[in-house]
Amino acid sequence: MSRNEAGVNPTIVMGTFDPETRWRDPNLAKLPAMPDKDRESIVLCMDELLFPFCGPDDILYTRCKIDPKLYAYLNGLGFSFRSRYHFDLNDENKSLPGPDMFNPCIFSLAASGLQREGLLTHNVKNLSPYAITSDTEEYLHATGLTGSLPDLETVKRVNSKFYSNRLLTRIGEKCYGMEANSAAELEAVGNALLKRGAYLLKDPFGVSGKGNMLIENEAMQRRIAEHLDKQERRGLRSQFLLEPLLRKEIDFSSHWFIHKSGERDFISVQRMLNQQQNYGGSIRADEALILLLENAGYFDTMEKALRILFEDGYHGFVCFDSMILEDGEIAPIVEINARKSMGLINAYLNKGLEKHCHTGLLTFLSLGLPEGFTFGKLLDALHVLGLLFGGQGEYGIMPVSSNTVMVNDILISRRISEGIQSHRGMPKGRLYISVVGRDDDHRSELIVSLRQVLDDLSIKVYN
Repeated sequence: MSRNEAGVNPTIVMGTFDPETRWRDPNLAKLPAMPDKDRESIVLCMDELLFPFCGPDDILYTRCKIDPKLYAYLNGLGFSFRSRYHFDLNDENKSLPGPDMFNPCIFSLAASGLQREGLLTHNVKNLSPYAITSDTEEYLHATGLTGSLPDLETVKRVNSKFYSNRLLTRIGEKCYGMEANSAAELEAVGNALLKRGAYLLKDPFGVSGKGNMLIENEAMQRRIAEHLDKQERRGLRSQFLLEPLLRKEIDFSSHWFIHKSGERDFISVQRMLNQQQNYGGSIRADEALILLLENAGYFDTMEKALRILFEDGYHGFVCFDSMILEDGEIAPIVEINARKSMGLINAYLNKGLEKHCHTGLLTFLSLGLPEGFTFGKLLDALHVLGLLFGGQGEYGIMPVSSNTVMVNDILISRRISEGIQSHRGMPKGRLYISVVGRDDDHRSELIVSLRQVLDDLSIKVYN
């Protein structure tokens, strides 16, 4: 729960993104995937994006120190919060953490680094997590904080794609997915689906394209089945959901809060801009989409689903990913994210932007950084060119994260200087922004201008 719900006591806001990798049973077989260390470091620094959930007295506890220029900029826009962090990657007097020190869940890091006395001094009583992991309860015990949180096993159960698929049947809605619990079952179910076209093979805890595969023919399916069969012979279990590839027109999500009493608050509907199976951005749904959903009974369906989630032991934030198909049919529950989410972050960003009479598009650009680049150079360039969003009556680009941009550049540069790592290509980063424009066309123009600024700074843009 954020301070908006918690009341007068200051709150610690924190969390580790991609919690699905921490919920997933290690005894389950995995789909083939290329390791991406750059992505892992970036995701670990996405906790900066939680600042919209903070009030002025709340503490945002992040893995890495937020760039001071970004912190001052956000405060100037009215996003006031106190910042604490575990690592200062720019502190040249300290050696950089190795993976074993850098990668643990933020709750584990915070339990070892945040003194209980310091929390009591600031009268901090509450915790608002991005998602609940196995380390969350340990952190609560270590700090003496309270949190009206559901238990971990409930959280894992309701976040599984198997749960969301079965929930559709429980509320009387059309169910698209079919479960497969072995490589042999995958081929049998998959063969039936392939007769009608391509299908999506989903890991129960896959997220944003990771752990999902598009299967278009039997040859591809056979290679995947063989890959899984090898793992099964080593004692692992296969557990996957197979869904026909739906011809979608609109991706959207609805966001809610279930109180411990069972009462439910509606927060927002967000249009999602997806790139293939990957998250690409969020923007508040317009009134025409809301009216369409109301007339189609979508919100009545959500109320049924929320009631069952509560009966099954869950309370807290929840996001339903949904679709409108090309034929006008609504697929009300594609996935459930029983945690905070990117669409919810945009909804809270918009609450902060309301004082400036604006809303924004939350999106990101994947970057390759040149030697000697600093985050401050980007803020300065945007300001000089009049592209930096400045508040009421203005439009522009609002950067909302710094370490997602800089973490790999800093880690690689320092490890090269320490003789730990040799040189390799351009460090990868991800720039999260809120694009504050008059309409879709204006937002597109602002992004084009941003791309030009990045090009002028010798930054490569990959998406």
